[in-house]
Amino acid sequence: MISQLQKAATILIMATLPFLMSACSDSAHNAESGQGLFQDVINVSIQTSPDKPALNLPVEISASVSQGGEAVNDAKEVEFELWKWGETNHETLQGKHQGEGVYSIEKEFPTEGIYYVVAHVSARGMHNMPRRQLVVGNVSEKEIAKAKADPNQSTHEH
Repeated sequence: MISQLQKAATILIMATLPFLMSACSDSAHNAESGQGLFQDVINVSIQTSPDKPALNLPVEISASVSQGGEAVNDAKEVEFELWKWGETNHETLQGKHQGEGVYSIEKEFPTEGIYYVVAHVSARGMHNMPRRQLVVGNVSEKEIAKAKADPNQSTHEH
């Protein structure tokens, strides 16, 4: 004879089984569509061309965006934030999609010094914002080291 507790457990299992099975199928669907919990993060790397920016000459600053080894051509937003070390004035420029997951801007630097660029990338429900230091013109190694050691060099406002 089946006890009341066994009956209740059986009813509970039978009642929750359809919900558990539908949750599994939703998770499988979401993983296939890239909407699951285990989605690869977006990777962003910043490059410049030429590699060492020169004073008063155009420099292409680009962000290569990928996810799971594939180029991301559908980024929602790619902005480049630039500022000179020691200054509070920041400039933000919209990146233009060049294809193959590359977004870029063109910029000229009017004065020598140490600059920072942050690529703010929003894509596929994620945000990544790598930073790169740019040395423009003749800057001493001592000043570069001083800028790297400055705790305020990474602070910026939006």
